[in-house]
Amino acid sequence: MTGVRSQLITLMAPEDEAAFLSFVFERPTVSLITDVRSPGPEFPRTREVREIHSLHCMLWDAAILPRPHVEHVASCDDYCLRSDESLIQFLRSPVKGTSIGVGRIALATGWRGAPATNPKTARAMTSWFNALGRWIKANFENSLVYASDFKPDVGSRERTVWVGPRAIELSSQGWKLKHDGPPEYSLHYFEPAEEAAVLARYRAPKNFVGVGRVVHVGEVVSEMLQKQLFRIALDRDAPFAEFEGPFSCTRPAPKVGDEVACVFNENILGRHPESWEPREIKKLTPANRDRVLEGLRKTWRV
Repeated sequence: MTGVRSQLITLMAPEDEAAFLSFVFERPTVSLITDVRSPGPEFPRTREVREIHSLHCMLWDAAILPRPHVEHVASCDDYCLRSDESLIQFLRSPVKGTSIGVGRIALATGWRGAPATNPKTARAMTSWFNALGRWIKANFENSLVYASDFKPDVGSRERTVWVGPRAIELSSQGWKLKHDGPPEYSLHYFEPAEEAAVLARYRAPKNFVGVGRVVHVGEVVSEMLQKQLFRIALDRDAPFAEFEGPFSCTRPAPKVGDEVACVFNENILGRHPESWEPREIKKLTPANRDRVLEGLRKTWRV
């Protein structure tokens, strides 16, 4: 597998992509390779900005790399494009209904333990990638908040995504701009001059640590994640008297009657009707009580 030396995360409506590729194709030696696998040794490429179906593409400048390396994969009897360190990966933004997802441009390292760069192309590739990045930053925007669709006041500043002007326009008409995180979160553009006022309307998700006693121990729901069902009767200062759900816990697990500390996160995704989601449970003893509670509050920023 290849790694990434440099990347720029983008979100483009089709019109934004057309404007970007028009700039890319100002270099007459550049083509868009429209897939990274092919049934034959020749890979499809184009200089058109329309009718591109694959989301995983490569930008190839023949003036830098006269011909990309192609490898035959016997196990599936097709061909795979190599020369990753001398091509620019272009992951296109997926459009589904009225939502647009993120893509990226990236400069990769060599394949399968090969040197990270090709000394014959490294300087030219870095210069070309930086030129594409400058164009994106001059024409796109990164004044964004990444917020919950379910709890719209839960969100934070997002600076790593660059969004095209048409995508921003569509978002003002109700389209959703999606990052790589939970599908219940969306990106929202704001005018840079209004940043302070906009960010003041958002908050972090709430967490709390409750103390109670185990009244029932249920089945293990995930050995890998060490999650088990517990029903807890909580102390009076908790927002609810009793809670049952899957908590992560280290072995040995708490038993019925044990005093425990429980971590809960605010439900910010809306995948279930409860207001809180169980996270972690730890047994309390007179010897460890203060230390465990302090550690949980510090870890979960309560």
